[in-house]
Amino acid sequence: MNPLSRIRNAFRRRFRLWIDRRTVIESECRLNHRRLYIFPSRAGFGFIALVAALWLLATNFENNLVFILCFLLLALFVVSIHFTHGTLSGLRVKPVRAESVFKGDAAAVELCLSQGKARRREQISLRFAGAEPLMVSLEKAGDTLVTVLAPTTRRGFLDPGLLTIDSVYPLGLLRVWSYVHFRFDAAVYPAPVTDQARTAARRGSGDSHYSGTSGSEDYVGLKTYEVGESLRHVAWKQYAREQGLWSKQYGDPADSRVWVDWDDYTGMDTEQRLARMSWQVCECDSHRKVYGLRLPGIELAPDRGMAHRQAALRRLALHGIEDVVGEINETA
Repeated sequence: MNPLSRIRNAFRRRFRLWIDRRTVIESECRLNHRRLYIFPSRAGFGFIALVAALWLLATNFENNLVFILCFLLLALFVVSIHFTHGTLSGLRVKPVRAESVFKGDAAAVELCLSQGKARRREQISLRFAGAEPLMVSLEKAGDTLVTVLAPTTRRGFLDPGLLTIDSVYPLGLLRVWSYVHFRFDAAVYPAPVTDQARTAARRGSGDSHYSGTSGSEDYVGLKTYEVGESLRHVAWKQYAREQGLWSKQYGDPADSRVWVDWDDYTGMDTEQRLARMSWQVCECDSHRKVYGLRLPGIELAPDRGMAHRQAALRRLALHGIEDVVGEINETA
């Protein structure tokens, strides 16, 4: 790495640390002169170099026409500062909702951009670190909803980091930008890891379906009589009413509930356990099984459906994190 690159990277790190100290987590922000940064872009630096060259040329040859051109270009640059800064100035940004996803997937974050009166704002870029920017334009007064993708790298509460809002409108000579840090209630689930060798099914006691056995005594219903069956099971009342020859069916209760249990994965670290339990939850949901979840100090009663799936995955995502957040809030 050449010395210039090292200097540039060191400057960026120090600038990022300075930004992190200045940026706090908030629920809504209004972009004003305290929040906006503005600086010439690469094209802007080239434009300044051109104006400087014209100035030297006009001074050397004492050419008034070149002086006029130089002043016009310089005036254009100064005016563009006002318009570029105005593209973001006065804009309000607030989070609406965020999508819960598995670790490694991009979460869809819905944001609301609002302005008090109708004003055209062009080429506004919104992006989280590591994601593609979203370009939007505003015209009408009121709220405009946009969806920005946020990469996820770890489980827990969704924290995509700083949202960068910038624009180079209208001439591309200057770049105005701001950093915003929002808090989201969405969760990042552990990425499922297939585990065919193990089973998280733990049988318990409870009500469910019946399995037919010869020695059972719980009446289930009637079925068509088959030759060779015991006459004790014949439904004589139905036969006497000339309803045909039927056989009584008996069964034993069998608990079909599945438990996705923390203790089934002893010997693994926390993240490995959670990843396999996440896969088990998805498998149970895809097969429409009734399943419950057991974590240290937490038990989610057996159920099924989308709401139950999200509740189970959220508990897996926040395992070991909710306690830390609660301690921080109590200390504060």
